[in-house]
Amino acid sequence: MNLATREVIAHQDVHQDVSPALSTWGPGVAYSRVMRYRSGPDIELPNLAVECDLCESWEMETPTSFVFRLREGIRWQNLEPVNGRVLTSEDIAFSYVRQSQATFANAPLMRNIDTVQPISDSEFRITLKAQDADFFSALADGHSKIVAREAVEQAGDLRNGPTVGTGPWVLENSEPRFIHEFARNSQYFEADLPLIENLRFHVLPEQATRSASFLVGVLDAHQIEGSEARDYLQQTPAPTALMVKQPGNGLEFAINTDRPPFDDPRVRLAAFMALDPWKAIEEHWGGFAFVSSGFPVTEPSWLMEEREQRRFLNRPRDAKALLQDAGFTAPIPVTIKLGDFGDEYFATAHSINIELRTVGFAPEVELVNRRTFGDDVWLGGNYQMFVGPSAPISTPNGYLLPVLHSNGVWNTTGHADNELDVLLEAQAVSLDGAERRQLILKIQERTLSQAYRFMPAARTTLWTWNSKVRDFHPNFAGFEYIHWSRVWLDG
Repeated sequence: MNLATREVIAHQDVHQDVSPALSTWGPGVAYSRVMRYRSGPDIELPNLAVECDLCESWEMETPTSFVFRLREGIRWQNLEPVNGRVLTSEDIAFSYVRQSQATFANAPLMRNIDTVQPISDSEFRITLKAQDADFFSALADGHSKIVAREAVEQAGDLRNGPTVGTGPWVLENSEPRFIHEFARNSQYFEADLPLIENLRFHVLPEQATRSASFLVGVLDAHQIEGSEARDYLQQTPAPTALMVKQPGNGLEFAINTDRPPFDDPRVRLAAFMALDPWKAIEEHWGGFAFVSSGFPVTEPSWLMEEREQRRFLNRPRDAKALLQDAGFTAPIPVTIKLGDFGDEYFATAHSINIELRTVGFAPEVELVNRRTFGDDVWLGGNYQMFVGPSAPISTPNGYLLPVLHSNGVWNTTGHADNELDVLLEAQAVSLDGAERRQLILKIQERTLSQAYRFMPAARTTLWTWNSKVRDFHPNFAGFEYIHWSRVWLDG
């Protein structure tokens, strides 16, 4: 099976790089994890439901203590220097302690793990620092790989390999600028998987090149976004296609509540009510986006309904009345810092500029490069308003607590809200799915009513595949990739 990856990997050390080009679209697919995200025809997307990968079962001793039992007879791939030995609980402990190193890019996924204690070769206990509703998601994340001590010790790290995992694919060749090639792992622990003999990721950075490669048959499946996806559906008779919503991936809009005039909540709400994100989605995103609160969701029922969102958006008359009530007269000067992330971001920022002007603001758009946006704006808080992407966060608590909580390390809006903090803290530890869903919906309503950040255009991507591909039921949540082992080619 032939697929495309968009980026060149920097190295092969899966614990030291957050790029999905390594974890999910490159050498990283050779590895397994303790847990993984579920996929299949019965899984409605978006979805963060997890299941065992290396583990056979788990038991909760207390809300902060879990005992896992490994599947029997899992072997490392028969490559030097590991040579096909049996996986043990010591491998799990070694991997999680290694990933937790403060200087490692994927350490935040391990931040709530206190200890990993092997009980026997096949059992281990994980103790948490605090109760955490997203604990299993951290283990299932595509970056939380289980690696072999021998492979690490051979050169001191894994930046130049060797890539030796327990996963369904054995890395045969990696040319970072061109291709990553895998062969079926005949000793993989799930019987009869993977169903195809070889998997190839072609490194194709340009969207036009990827699309052309699919159309001429070089690629078997292809991801399309925005207006190109709309055009493809309109021009292709009876296409095989799957629409995938990505609630935390897209364009984010935020307001700094510490800076006048946005220290007045009426002015912030007026700015929100000036915006018509649904119009921008149709005009600039080809209809392939939706309005989101900006964080990953466990299931579709967590998504706020559009009729609820419209209470706080696209009400320009009410926006003008709010500004008048607040004692402001037009024009109200504001500066929008726009991250340089492509045409869709430029066009959406232009629409926001016009809509704010319509109700009495006088915006000036300041374009900043990607590094400045990440460091000085998104993390540094140097903005009055910003338009740009959100950080690549794969779990709900990875966004909700650091970004929205009053004491969050990434809360650069300056917004402090005791009522919201109570909701955030309650959902963070709730192990009752129905209870957590209700808390999440209240959080979304609260953040929109306070009018300081949301995602006017969260991406919806389109996957299409050729007639040979069968049983293509992916779930890309949390950088997942196990679905490729269940796909097969007819002919």
